Amino acid sequence: MFRGLTLTLAVAFVSSFLQFGGGTRALAIDLQPTTTIYLPNVTRMLGGPDGWNTPFIVQNVGTASTTLTFEFRRFSDGAVVKVRTVSGLAAGTSVFHCPNCDQELAAGGQYSVVIKSFGSPVVAVVNEHQNEANPQRQEALSYDGLSFGSTKVHLPYVAALSGGFYCTVIAQNLGSALASATADFKSFDGLKNAQLARTIVAGGSQFIDPRFEPNLTAGTEYAVTLTSTQPLGVVVNCHNDDASNPAPRAFSYNGVLAGSEIRTFAPYVAKNVNGRTSRVILQNIGTTSAQPVLHWGSIGGPITTFLNGPAAVAPGAVWTYDFGTSNVPDGERSIYASGGQFALLVDTRSPTTAMGFTGGTEYSNRVYLPNITRTLGGPSGWTTPIVVQSQDGWAATMKWYRFADGVLVHTQLLSFGFLPGMSIKVDPRSIPQLTDDTQYAVTIEASRGGVGAVVLELNDRGGDSAMAYEGMVPSPSATFGTSSCSPTADVSGSSFICRFYGLPPGATPVNYAITFPGQADLTQQIQEAVASDGSYHVTVAAATLGLRTVTVTAGGVSKSASFTVNSPTFGLQITQSQNGAVAATTKAGAACIAYAQLPDKTFVTSNLLAVVKTADGVGKVSWTYPTQPGAGTATHVVECLANAETHVASAPFNLP
Repeated sequence: MFRGLTLTLAVAFVSSFLQFGGGTRALAIDLQPTTTIYLPNVTRMLGGPDGWNTPFIVQNVGTASTTLTFEFRRFSDGAVVKVRTVSGLAAGTSVFHCPNCDQELAAGGQYSVVIKSFGSPVVAVVNEHQNEANPQRQEALSYDGLSFGSTKVHLPYVAALSGGFYCTVIAQNLGSALASATADFKSFDGLKNAQLARTIVAGGSQFIDPRFEPNLTAGTEYAVTLTSTQPLGVVVNCHNDDASNPAPRAFSYNGVLAGSEIRTFAPYVAKNVNGRTSRVILQNIGTTSAQPVLHWGSIGGPITTFLNGPAAVAPGAVWTYDFGTSNVPDGERSIYASGGQFALLVDTRSPTTAMGFTGGTEYSNRVYLPNITRTLGGPSGWTTPIVVQSQDGWAATMKWYRFADGVLVHTQLLSFGFLPGMSIKVDPRSIPQLTDDTQYAVTIEASRGGVGAVVLELNDRGGDSAMAYEGMVPSPSATFGTSSCSPTADVSGSSFICRFYGLPPGATPVNYAITFPGQADLTQQIQEAVASDGSYHVTVAAATLGLRTVTVTAGGVSKSASFTVNSPTFGLQITQSQNGAVAATTKAGAACIAYAQLPDKTFVTSNLLAVVKTADGVGKVSWTYPTQPGAGTATHVVECLANAETHVASAPFNLP
């Protein structure tokens, strides 16, 4: 069903969260944080009173309350100039920090921020604004807070005054020691190369501004690869905002970490939609040349089209595809890239707006969106459509929590069926249960196979009224360099992302084994390569109870990580299995899908069967479809989803 390993796994494990009462809360900062989030670029009135302001939102995505600390580190030397503590942030709620409103930060100041959470996992998003008081000259950008980094980070697009745009690279050291970082610039045409170096203190940030780098050539578009002695997180801010420009524009994106996956998903591209059109930039982040293949289909429908890129894109080099100059009809689409390890940037512009985001490869069954709004600031204020894409997941549930108090105000089901790569767009204004001028945090819980998401942040006030950020996956359970699985424990039917480090970069194939108590290990070989930073990751859908240990071997080196699987919260049983009909009982309200495999190993293709249905009030769900000819024993399979927990049951039936 999906590239990540799908298994039957599990366990009995007691998971505990640190919880702080009123008398011990002050001690939280001395304990090991549950989550650490890095914000490479936070400013206060940078460029003047209406200059750059970067409010950020932190969402508690766990089940317990948490205590937060925000460490503001000065750009110039990495010194901590302020620490803010937030106590007792309730599960599901968010906290907002406005640097322009913070008198303890210097006007014109630029900072990196380290956020630590003690008690529950968190995620964060940063919105970057300039000229908020002048709508026609407003600029809006957005990027994700970073929970993990890499010693190899890839930037598909860095402009050096190309078409009026320049891109500032801001790198933050996510490690514990001084980082020596090298940025290798390669022009899109392959004719220009440059190398720049930076030294970054732990937790601090340094920047590269192409306008002031004599080794970079004005009028050039570059792809960049950063190599560091410590893991980095990177944000790229791209501007076209010279004072003489009547329509300034800007966009931001997160640097892409080295990765081993050979499919990269992007939920949204546009051609002539409200004046906006997308260019897709693919950078080879592997260690050998590869041919990219771009696949797309209309929003709400299947992937129908593919296009082969150049036969051999070199490591670090790019291939671009501009929907604006293509013969593709106008409209909104979802895309994914295959053929190798590629970073994917979607650069979407109009004459007055720009927004960008990068594709994902995580196959997560939980995705977090900490800042969702509906007409925030009035009828022309910020509204944030969400585009959710199936990676290989067949359904997802969106849960809308009101920002102010964490109350769950709406739950909705998205049905993808067996159409990987398909995207569904959700506009908050179309949901009657939501209210205007209100802020929400959204959690997406998906079936095995996972989903990705992007948030399009838009207003109608004029100027550069568009920005975007990627949906966020749960943080790893260990720091870069330590092999681990995330989460370390969950219920049967959950998905676990296991990350391994210290393998030979580019080694192939990859062999893995997974333990089953009392049984032989499940083993498999994948014709994929270890990532350029020596990492490899695999997603495991786990059902059988017990302690699981995953071992991957490549280039003669083996690495292992473990997780445990607790008892499930609900069950699934097929109660009827005959030619043309299947029924099951499960949790009331669960989303379910069914399919039938015939004796010749083909599948029944009836649309009446592969449709997502919701179990009724007593947990019953059923499908009927045309009876099938032939003879022999066939198999029905039913899958049901609730709270990011997927269970599978099968039963035989006879033909005819």
